[in-house]
Amino acid sequence: MKRRTAAAVSAALLAAALTGCGPTDAELNEEQAIAELQARPAPKPTMTLRPCPGGEILRQEPGGMTSIKVDCYDAALAEAIAEFPQPLPDGVDWYFDTSHFTSTDPKINPNGWNIAIEDGNQDLDVAYYWFCAWIGSYLQAGDGGDATGRDEALEHLATFTSLPALQAYVDNLEVYDATVIAPARSGDTATVRDYFRGSCSNVRVLWFPELNV
Repeated sequence: MKRRTAAAVSAALLAAALTGCGPTDAELNEEQAIAELQARPAPKPTMTLRPCPGGEILRQEPGGMTSIKVDCYDAALAEAIAEFPQPLPDGVDWYFDTSHFTSTDPKINPNGWNIAIEDGNQDLDVAYYWFCAWIGSYLQAGDGGDATGRDEALEHLATFTSLPALQAYVDNLEVYDATVIAPARSGDTATVRDYFRGSCSNVRVLWFPELNV
C-alpha cells in the first residue's frame, strides 16, 4: 500500500470539510494518522567525529604515560569504532558526546584541555557502549516476547568480558558476569534492568525510550 505524507492526509481532510459533510470513518482514520505522525519522536542525532588537528592522536605525558590529545579524542573514538570486532543491534548507531573533553566552554569543560586521557579509554568507551546496546536489546526483546532476539542479545553479551579492551584494561571482569551476564542467562531481568538503568543512560535515552520507565 502506498504511503501518504502528512500533507496529503491534511489535504484530504480539508476537502472533506469543504463538502459540508461530517467526517467518515476513513477520514477519522486519517486524522488519527496525522496525530500518530506528529507524536513520533524526533530522529536520533547523527554523530560527527572531528578529525585530529595535525593527525597525531597520541602524546607522551611527563610521567611517561601515553595519552590522547584532548582535541583528538573524536579521532581516537573513530579509530576504535572502525576496529571494534562486534556489531551493534539493529536500529542502534554509534553516538558519543565528547564535549566534556573537547569543548572550550568553561561551563561544559571547566578544566579546559588541561587533562590527560590515557590511551585505551577510547576502546573501553566503545566496548561499554556496545555492551549497553545489547543489554537494551536483550530487555526489549524479552519485554516483547521475542525469544529469538533475546537469545541473540544474550549470545553477544556473553562475549563481553573476552573483548580485547576488557582483557587489556579491566581487572574485575567477574563483576559483569555477576550483574549482567549470569542474571541474563537465568532470566533475572530485574537485575539486568537495574544495571541498564544505572550504567547505560546514554544508550537507554537515545535508543530504548520504552525502557526508561
